[in-house]
Amino acid sequence: MKKFHFKQHAVNKSKPSYFRVIIAVIILVIIITSLLFIFHNKQPSVAHSETSQSSSQVTNQPGEGKDYTIQYSNSTLIKRSTLIKTLKKAGLFDFTYLLNTSDDGGNDAKILVYYNQANQQLIFKFYQNGYQSDNDYQIGGYDLQKQMGIHGLQPSAFNGLPLVYTWENLQTK
Repeated sequence: MKKFHFKQHAVNKSKPSYFRVIIAVIILVIIITSLLFIFHNKQPSVAHSETSQSSSQVTNQPGEGKDYTIQYSNSTLIKRSTLIKTLKKAGLFDFTYLLNTSDDGGNDAKILVYYNQANQQLIFKFYQNGYQSDNDYQIGGYDLQKQMGIHGLQPSAFNGLPLVYTWENLQTK
């Protein structure tokens, strides 16, 4: 009978451990990549709602030529920059308010602005939506020197004064 001699080979244990380490590293890379992807693409709900609000505000903003028209005249009497700055202080550049037909809005169809050069004043003539005639208006004003509104003006306040600014609501036409 033949004897079998088994040779003992030294088992190289380092190969399976390298294999296990490589598999573990690959799994960790996959897990970390997945987590980074998930957290990077997740937007907080607050930021999402702010984005929605700002985009809706942009689309709802009134536009010149679409919702209203502006015309400047007699530009040699008053600088356009001074006129715009003053009209902003007086609230006449808040077109959303001017176009708003609710009780809280301006409900304006047309605004005419006259310039009193001698007194450094702007006189406003407001025509609300639904006005029937040129005599159907309200009067306001702004003192350029005192930087404040003028109240209690009479219709004669704009007589003979040059028109420097016209705003007209196109939504009511």
